[in-house]
Amino acid sequence: MNPFSFRKRITAPSFAVMTGGTGGIGCEIAKLLLELGWDVLLLTRQPDKAKEQIPSRNGQFEAVFCDLTKLSDLQSISTAILSRNQPIELLIHCAGKIQPEATTGVTQSSLEEQMAINLTSPILMTSQLLPGLSPEGHVMFVNSIAGVMPLQGSSVYSATKFGLRGFARSLALEFRPGTLRISSIFLAAVDTRMLEQETRDGGSVLNFVNQPLSAQHVARMIVRTSQGPGREIFMPRIDGIFAHACLILPWLLRLTTPVLEKVGQIGLQRFLKQKASCAASHKK
Repeated sequence: MNPFSFRKRITAPSFAVMTGGTGGIGCEIAKLLLELGWDVLLLTRQPDKAKEQIPSRNGQFEAVFCDLTKLSDLQSISTAILSRNQPIELLIHCAGKIQPEATTGVTQSSLEEQMAINLTSPILMTSQLLPGLSPEGHVMFVNSIAGVMPLQGSSVYSATKFGLRGFARSLALEFRPGTLRISSIFLAAVDTRMLEQETRDGGSVLNFVNQPLSAQHVARMIVRTSQGPGREIFMPRIDGIFAHACLILPWLLRLTTPVLEKVGQIGLQRFLKQKASCAASHKK
């Protein structure tokens, strides 16, 4: 289904604030929202790069510098946004950071960065921007299947994503149905630079049990979801079912991991061959 066939919930100009727009998913979300006529404000450590990747279309696009690991940046940016007196119809937390490492090798720097980007900044920014959110606005958290199913070798990342789910679900209980909407999107592997870096750093082969999702497909689903009621979405859905089964039956994950790892190894080799083929074709 074409996302542009959906009618906007709020008449233009609608205002969206988003983090993480220079990665694959965030970039595609911003492009879709702009095409639909939204005004988009992106908070990023690379505003110049974002402006090159995301041209203004039907809506107005702004990219401003913000380091999500610095609490002072979060407060100053939130204050500046609120001073606009422009209702925020859509707040999307898309930024993410993963550093694969055994728990015996967790460093303070990797712990603090993953906690700040994946958990602390979404909590604080949501709290700080709530006064500026439209009563019928939508807060969206781009989460991970690792927020439902433990991820061996990335325990810190998984812990932050579990925490983000808890925050989102608790936040949703603070508002009556029909008012502010809260959604979480739980993603399996997505074909982005983040996945490529994670793979180089020794990330889990379970990422490749299924073919990684395309950033464009994920972005279209997020834009669709933003126009409906608050809810939790799992992509692919089967991963969400399996993850919840593992929460109910903890032994299930340990039992199935050897088989899943073999399937994942095959998928990883397929993924690497596809990337090598694409790189070779670009050089021609």
